[in-house]
Amino acid sequence: MDKRLRQTIPKRSELSAPHQNKFAAIALLLALAAVGAAAQSSTEAAPTAQQAPSPDATPTLHVYTNLKQVPVLVLTDDYQRMKPLDTSKFRISLDSGPQFPPTYVRQEGRDPISLSILIDASKPDNQMLPRISQAIAGLAPDYLQPQDRVSIYVLDCTLIRTAYEAPANAAVLRQTVDRGLTPWQIRQRKKGSAVPCKPSIPLWDSMANVLDELAPQSGRRVLLAITDGEDSGSRTLWSTVRRRAQFESIAVFGLLPTPVFAAMNRQDRGEIKVDSSSLRSTEDKFNQICGLSGGVEVQQRYGIVSWRLREFLQMVRERYILEFPRSPTEEAGEHTIAVSYRKRDLYIAPSGITVPVASEDEKKGANTVPINSSQAPVEGSRRVLLPNQ
Repeated sequence: MDKRLRQTIPKRSELSAPHQNKFAAIALLLALAAVGAAAQSSTEAAPTAQQAPSPDATPTLHVYTNLKQVPVLVLTDDYQRMKPLDTSKFRISLDSGPQFPPTYVRQEGRDPISLSILIDASKPDNQMLPRISQAIAGLAPDYLQPQDRVSIYVLDCTLIRTAYEAPANAAVLRQTVDRGLTPWQIRQRKKGSAVPCKPSIPLWDSMANVLDELAPQSGRRVLLAITDGEDSGSRTLWSTVRRRAQFESIAVFGLLPTPVFAAMNRQDRGEIKVDSSSLRSTEDKFNQICGLSGGVEVQQRYGIVSWRLREFLQMVRERYILEFPRSPTEEAGEHTIAVSYRKRDLYIAPSGITVPVASEDEKKGANTVPINSSQAPVEGSRRVLLPNQ
């Protein structure tokens, strides 16, 4: 990693009751790629009297990235969409330092997005699969705009990619999803019902491959994984997937099948137990990948997958873009950012970002326009605590 890069990733925090899979709004600031909308300029130092400029000398304008942008997902404490908030109540803290307001806040709206959809077809009991191509195609043109780009991946016995940065066109989306699900459909016809296969590229490995291809794309990058969130022996660690998503500012959203509930014998007082196949481990790794990258894990409800997909994109469009200036004293490496909203109990999930730190020429350049120190954030000194691997 370049020593002059500053990295920003969401950081695991204490889980809160009664929603034990909620994350507090804390992210790590990591720097891998320039992020920012405004710039600071300077020119070459004026020639001295001892060195006269050549007749064709032309001043050079240097432009430096100065503002950082952090996409932040904000939902109710039970993960529902909500009405627009008073943006003046957002606060940011860097490395547990003093809270400060962002310099500018807006909702994401129609910003172009690069969306990768990973469909897990390796298990036969996913009730969303028969309707998924129609549901994804139905996102265009109302929820996916012409400026958006979509990549389609299907995790079957291997990882299949059928679209890469394709225009958000309904016919193209349906065709590419159907093509990716062809092996699953063939198995279903041969056996009378779909049978499982052992993926050669399990979930974490597949997500890592998708993230690698999504990272260089333009626009706001989002990965939607339609899966039960269970890995079956990847070589890639789940924490590697999480960190890659954070470093590349890729928000991961999960759409899980509806849990299966099995009724007990009526004589057992009518109680209901959850089928063991739907139980998740106490350390929900997939949920942490989502929450710590700026996304959220939601479950399919009522068998209406098209409704859930539309809601997912509305969540993305309603994210808040928080801007704040770069600190003149910031250093490269991993740092934390905490985003909060005053007097409200909300689910707040910031995405990770990567930005370059200021070079010596930028800091000490004779003609560099100085940063307004009154607006520069003050960083704390708390060390970064990383989740267990």
